Amino acid sequence: MGNDLITAVNQICAERGVDPTIVFTALQTAIADAYKKENGEETKVKVEIDRLSGSFHMYIIKEVVKTIEDEKNQLSLAEAKKFSNEVKIGDELEIEIPVGSLGRIAAQVAKYTVLSKIRDAEREAVVEFYSQRLGEIVTGKVQGVRANLVLVELEKGVGEMPEEEQIKMEFYEIGKRYRFLVKELINEENNRHVILSRSDEGFVKALFAMEVPEISNDQVEIKGIARFAGMRSKVAVASNQEGLDPQGACIGQRGMRINAIMNELGEEKVDIVRWDFDIIEYIKNSLSPATVTKVLYNHARAVAVVVVPEDQLSLAIGREGTNVRLASILTGVEISVVQEGEEPKEKAELPKKEKVTKEEKPKAVKKVVKKKAAAKK
Repeated sequence: MGNDLITAVNQICAERGVDPTIVFTALQTAIADAYKKENGEETKVKVEIDRLSGSFHMYIIKEVVKTIEDEKNQLSLAEAKKFSNEVKIGDELEIEIPVGSLGRIAAQVAKYTVLSKIRDAEREAVVEFYSQRLGEIVTGKVQGVRANLVLVELEKGVGEMPEEEQIKMEFYEIGKRYRFLVKELINEENNRHVILSRSDEGFVKALFAMEVPEISNDQVEIKGIARFAGMRSKVAVASNQEGLDPQGACIGQRGMRINAIMNELGEEKVDIVRWDFDIIEYIKNSLSPATVTKVLYNHARAVAVVVVPEDQLSLAIGREGTNVRLASILTGVEISVVQEGEEPKEKAELPKKEKVTKEEKPKAVKKVVKKKAAAKK
């Protein structure tokens, strides 16, 4: 093997960011295993590689016994004395064997085992590198598409974007650079992958953190995200600093910040919603840009009927129900939208066969009851 082996291993390891110790250890194990395949799995073999000179030595290990029962692993005392006069019964003797005794097939097995180990070590180094960037945005170049799996050339190694992490109807051009979310890291032996995403809600959140300094320094907080990737997203924001408009911060001067985010998302529209501790106000805000007349909210069942002017009905519902569905996901409330004049009576909003205390009654229902009482007077 000599210096050529040392040079080759060190060069490969330097190029791929792999620890040479891993490769040499794998090489020793692979050569020993290959010898066993040709000479019996029970054979005891030891392989040594000098990592400075590249010299390669292989030994079989035999036990010195009085009576031989296993010729492959045992040696008589008389035979052992030919190698050393100091051996005695019960000792183990390492007997060097010619490197040439390693057959061609065994050598090939050793070669492929080492190459596999190098690839696995390389992937492990890549996964370790990106463990510090989990949940962050990275830029990569599309390397190819294989069975709906997009392979991405990253700063270090290759990432994978499965079909479910892709934006529907988005075409990924080979050689073109895109931004991706580092969503997941799989780090199992012979199964190491960096999973990327452009459809995850975290991708939108990370884009906002990149474009809006007030979010990265915690002056503005993202309270929730609801997303139909490629179609529409709603992002609820709140201010942690008095006097700071969270929506204005996210939109930016002349819409520069939100436009940069939407340009990255292609055709996807993004609504910035003001989060509110009051669930009624939060529901109203979540249906923007539609104007809401009132909200009938049932706390016990987490359902709400939202009343809007007739000319706002289609806007509140959205194309194929997108707007109201996203609002429901964002608020965690099952929302239905009706136009003015079609709202249900307040009693219909209470759960059947369930006693509701005064504190549990929705504010909107209390207001209606007071008006009726005033009318009777």
